[in-house]
Amino acid sequence: MVFPPELFVISGLNVFVILSLLTAIFDEIFPKAVPYVLQIAALAGFGQMWVNYSVLSSSVELRFWCGMLYLTIALITVLAVNFYIAFKKRLLGAAGFFLGAFTIPVTSVSYFFISSYVNGVAVSIPPLPMVPVEGLYIVFVLCIVILGLSVIMYYEPNALKRMLKMNRKNQNTVRLLDSTISVPRDDSEENKKKKGR
Repeated sequence: MVFPPELFVISGLNVFVILSLLTAIFDEIFPKAVPYVLQIAALAGFGQMWVNYSVLSSSVELRFWCGMLYLTIALITVLAVNFYIAFKKRLLGAAGFFLGAFTIPVTSVSYFFISSYVNGVAVSIPPLPMVPVEGLYIVFVLCIVILGLSVIMYYEPNALKRMLKMNRKNQNTVRLLDSTISVPRDDSEENKKKKGR
């Protein structure tokens, strides 16, 4: 059985609520009005669900497109918040943490829901590639790696530079050792030349 298209609205609503909570907690990074705007967007999701059930109840495809529009706006907002942290505030450690903890999991799970719905119901868009559940494990492992690197960058901003410099020094040392180790030469000919002089 295919889930109702209102799941997209509920997913987008949850995204807006969590973003509102995060921007309220980290209020020194974001303008004061951002959590309130995100709460209004979450309330709009409740209005969207009411419209889906009362006005658009006869058309599943129209309910799907309205839910997709709301979820797309929520995902664009997530990406905008991530870009704001990375490029406007120049907090790359925090942006990496947000990317691994929130942006990648939300977008991958949303794509999983969308592809499952589109391939299970005849909607007038081409079928999307199915995402196996095992693929989500790979995404979550990638998120954990990004989280770990971003935590290191946040607490030790120069740690990554030091690791790269150490790697370069090790490569230079190996090159230096390779250049000093040469092929053994036959010294007997040089000795004969020196004796001849």
